Amino acid sequence: MKNEKLFNISGVIFSLALIVIVLSPELRLQARSFIIPKDRVILAVAKSALLEAGEEFQVLKVKTDEGLFVEVYGQENNNNIVTQKLISSARLPDKKDGYFTFNGQVTNLAIDDIDNDRTKEILVTTYDENLVAHLNVYKYVKGQKTLELVKLN
Repeated sequence: MKNEKLFNISGVIFSLALIVIVLSPELRLQARSFIIPKDRVILAVAKSALLEAGEEFQVLKVKTDEGLFVEVYGQENNNNIVTQKLISSARLPDKKDGYFTFNGQVTNLAIDDIDNDRTKEILVTTYDENLVAHLNVYKYVKGQKTLELVKLN
């Protein structure tokens, strides 16, 4: 009888705690981050010389708990040790990964000079919350070391 009463009281306290967590956005986020680990998943990798000069870059499409990102890495040489260094990153406008057919291959990341200016653009696809596909085109701006979203006509 005593154990049954203790079990019932524990159940009520646990239920009240869950209700407080569900109703508080801040506590809900903390509980979620405790239960669901913060992952960083590489969805796609492409290598290319983004600029006419020929320096090769590695471009990643990454999914984190904060959303989708495109990242550009360049090689850095320190005392004959070559490492990859993050040069620029851009958050994609949508949270769902998308695919498209490019040169006969299905992909979610491609690099090509689509506007014939001898500078390659980064092509990444996403889906919005209504599952409408979007092609996001980014150009790497060397002087600023940034990714600039290209407006398509």
